[in-house]
Amino acid sequence: MKSMIVNVKPMKTLIKKSPGFIKKELSGYKLDLVALCGFGCLYCSSNTGNYLRINQKEFAEAAENQTGKAIKPKDAPNLMMIWPDVIEQLEKELADKPKEYGAGEVLMFSMLTDGFSPYLVKEGITKKVLEMILEKTSFRIRVLTKNAVVGNPDWVGFFEKNKERFMVGLSTGSIDDKWSKSIEIGTSSPKARFSAYAKLQKAGVPTFGMLCPVFPDQMNDHAVEKMLDQIDPEKVDQVWIEPFNDRANWRTVRASFTEGSPEYGWFTDVYEWGKSENWSQYASELYVRVRDKAVSEGWLHKLKYLLYEGSITESDSIKFEGLEGVLLQSKPGDDGYSQNPHIARMQR
Repeated sequence: MKSMIVNVKPMKTLIKKSPGFIKKELSGYKLDLVALCGFGCLYCSSNTGNYLRINQKEFAEAAENQTGKAIKPKDAPNLMMIWPDVIEQLEKELADKPKEYGAGEVLMFSMLTDGFSPYLVKEGITKKVLEMILEKTSFRIRVLTKNAVVGNPDWVGFFEKNKERFMVGLSTGSIDDKWSKSIEIGTSSPKARFSAYAKLQKAGVPTFGMLCPVFPDQMNDHAVEKMLDQIDPEKVDQVWIEPFNDRANWRTVRASFTEGSPEYGWFTDVYEWGKSENWSQYASELYVRVRDKAVSEGWLHKLKYLLYEGSITESDSIKFEGLEGVLLQSKPGDDGYSQNPHIARMQR
């Protein structure tokens, strides 16, 4: 899928603190290279996030001026909004920073977009930026991507040479290549991503699991367990897992399934008819299956289950007893505990 490139004004600062990822224990800082990446994942929360929403009018005008058409991300999955001169901007940003900048901290590459978008890789921007971060800072770099190119020999060699500075993960929420092609339009297939994991691990490159989100249809046919086997929890440093949460995109995800199918019906029940107890059942079952597998295989200490817990019912809350491997993501109450009373009871 060839990207439709639109230039937009850059952020004032590229390397920023990341409170959201601190809460997820993923990183303290983040670095994005573009405003909108070229992969066109139809469920992407960035498409409806604050940054694009705040700049919606200005970016829409830029897209129309440069392409001759009024375009929005949801209407054109191949739309890519780039910041011109991003390398020069980062060079200026790091010019007065000491080499110790970032020591003891993790930098996410990237948080809202994919730093391995094909355009960035092809133009050499990805490699140049990573080399700059290695040379001019002391950050540990957590690479998160959906591009299996990181498993190619040249990239494996690059990471292997700098393995003390890198951790690499490939975000995956489904084992179904056909489904992925319909909704993660420009990405590598899940099969290719899992293959990249194996190549990186064989070379001794530190990896981490990122099954976020695990889509509801993956609860069938032991797909969850198969995904975990593919990333090989014994070899990854940590495993992040998250159930699907509606981020203004549930209709798009529902449309990827056949109307009348159980999967289509699940989205209708949960989000159109408000049957949040169905979501609670799914989120708690996913946790139990992952936790039980982690316990039996001895990697529970690696588990990071990201839970927006507001809709968890009293009966399902029992399954989270002890909150082993759970990172609560909903805003806590004034007392510092979860606003879900059943979860708060466990915390106390």
